[in-house]
Amino acid sequence: MKKFAFIFFAAVAALVACNPDEEVNKDKEEKADYSKLVINEVNAIASEDAGKFVEFYNTGDKPISMEGVVIKRTDETNAVDDVWLGLSGEVCPAKGFFVIQGTKNSLERSLSKGVSAKKGVRLEAFDPDGKAFASVQHGDPTNAEIKIEITDGIWARIPDGGAWKNVTNETPGKANDSTGAKDDSQLQ
Repeated sequence: MKKFAFIFFAAVAALVACNPDEEVNKDKEEKADYSKLVINEVNAIASEDAGKFVEFYNTGDKPISMEGVVIKRTDETNAVDDVWLGLSGEVCPAKGFFVIQGTKNSLERSLSKGVSAKKGVRLEAFDPDGKAFASVQHGDPTNAEIKIEITDGIWARIPDGGAWKNVTNETPGKANDSTGAKDDSQLQ
């Protein structure tokens, strides 16, 4: 009986000393900081839809899950569509790149609609909670009457994560090349 009483009181003492919230917090995943993700490069000039792409760059020191990330596209008629949804297992590595290759469903995980160097378009990325965290806009997609100069290059941030430029060399999944970089006042 003394042995049972000792075990009982030892178990009660262990339970009292245990902080149940500690266990819950251990199991919770750390919330991703989507402010560290930027749209880093967009190829809207490829002759084939499969050659067009949107690239993200993670400026942070931790990988970021793309699961639940939504890309919305606003076109020249001011129509807004969800054009991509991140799936489980898709990750943008720390200081690394995540490329969505293709448009108009030309490839398995491509954007469902196109991007164009000839028309006003806005791409905006939203985290899984619906908060906008990154965007790029060419011209004014809300006003088709505004004349847009045709872009003759790829939209890229120089250096990665920096200011938007118009460049001649595409670099999906790699550091952006500043060759031929020029300011493009139509990009925001």
